[in-house]
Amino acid sequence: MVSKGRHPKNAINSALRELDPTHYEIVEIHNGHRWGVVRCLTCKAEIAIWSTPRVPEHVAENIRRFAAKHQSH
Repeated sequence: MVSKGRHPKNAINSALRELDPTHYEIVEIHNGHRWGVVRCLTCKAEIAIWSTPRVPEHVAENIRRFAAKHQSH
C-alpha cells in the first residue's frame, strides 16, 4: 500500500514532487482508476492523474508539460 500523498508509480511521483506548491495543487480523488488531479491555482485548469497508466513515463512528461504551459500565468 502506498502512503497518502504519494503516487504508486515512481516516474509520476517524481514529476509531482517537482511541482511548485505555490502554483499547483495536487488533489487526491481515488475514484475508480483516477488517482487525482493537478490543478493550476491561477487559471483553475486541471490534468487528470490515473493510478494505473500503461506508460507512467508518458504521464510524468504530460505533468511536466502541463506545468511548463501554466507556469507563465
